[in-house]
Amino acid sequence: MTVLQAALISLLCYAGSLTAPWLIGCTGGWYTLTRPLVASLFVGLILGDVKTGITIGVAVQAVFIGLITPGGTVPSDLSFVSFLGIPLAMVAGAEPEVAVSIAVGFGIVGVAIWQILSVGNAWFAHRADEYAEEGEIDKIIALNYWAQIPAFILRGVLPFIILITGASVAGGLVAFLENQIPWLMTYLGLVGGALPAVGIAILVQQIAPDSKMILWLLIGWALVSLFKLPIVGVAVVGAMIAAIYFMFLADRDQVTA
Repeated sequence: MTVLQAALISLLCYAGSLTAPWLIGCTGGWYTLTRPLVASLFVGLILGDVKTGITIGVAVQAVFIGLITPGGTVPSDLSFVSFLGIPLAMVAGAEPEVAVSIAVGFGIVGVAIWQILSVGNAWFAHRADEYAEEGEIDKIIALNYWAQIPAFILRGVLPFIILITGASVAGGLVAFLENQIPWLMTYLGLVGGALPAVGIAILVQQIAPDSKMILWLLIGWALVSLFKLPIVGVAVVGAMIAAIYFMFLADRDQVTA
């Protein structure tokens, strides 16, 4: 990984973080750019291997597909997941299942960084309260920009250092583990292969609180896995069935309830 590549990925890591306002706030950053599937496209373009990037991104996205961050609560830091875990897994030549384990590990590290940033940002909040009492609106606005300095250090500079130092040893480390500790790589692969099921389960719990809806999920799974139908086609048919249900049957079920 070159210095320019690491710098570009680190810049995306900062721009897509939860506190960065530059990409239409959280809408364009945290909830779009930082999603692993979207991030993997940009990482793949920067590293010159879009196919591998997307392949890893799909596997990682499945784990975090149901992740939400209400009130700033961050169960796992997608900035580090997407812009540290995915590129380092790519340069290391890791399989998608192993890449998932690597990405999850960086997500945990990112949560610790997020807590440090949140504690430090409390100073800016207290200063804003003082300026509000004095009626100095311009200084409150300026504080929001000054607060981006520690955010850039922890979300831009630190990832750059990790990428530069990690890229030089990632490939050798994976090769060493495969040759000397193969059972560990097998374990990481098994864990990484199972984690997407957890992500899908969390998503299903959020969007299908009624247990009867699980039947449709099982039907879709059977059509794709057993009958080998294209997943896009099954998704389109599922969307049509959902539209028909809400157009003609949802009101009747509410009245019956």
